[in-house]
Amino acid sequence: MNESKKELIVTKVFDASCQQVWDSWVTPNQIAKWFAPGIVMEVRELDVRPGGHFRFADPNDNASGEYTGTYITVQPLQELSFSVLDFSQNEGPAGVAAGFKILFESIGTQTRMTLTSIPPENSFDESTFNAWTGCFDRLADCIK
Repeated sequence: MNESKKELIVTKVFDASCQQVWDSWVTPNQIAKWFAPGIVMEVRELDVRPGGHFRFADPNDNASGEYTGTYITVQPLQELSFSVLDFSQNEGPAGVAAGFKILFESIGTQTRMTLTSIPPENSFDESTFNAWTGCFDRLADCIK
């Protein structure tokens, strides 16, 4: 995390091909396993194309609402960006807006994946960094 700008940057190198890491973002049964640490998400919608939407929810918690978003950029094996509304923090009917960009880079038999926040919602705290780090650790376990 860039402390001076409070911009979220999370990078992880996976012992997997770019295709495997990409597929973990665009395949419902795969993203459900790693997207939220500690639970298996219910994927209610996953339309991976520019302008397409996604909707995820914790099937065991009806009170927290959904994590919903819209894909902005979809460049297979290279870049995925999306805007989100997170209702899981009980922030009221509008939710918490954010945007993220994920870059995929093949390095031999491994893949470097870098997630950054995108403006205008680019101010995050350590708990957000830790949440994404936990997600990526679970992703690594899922694609072994």
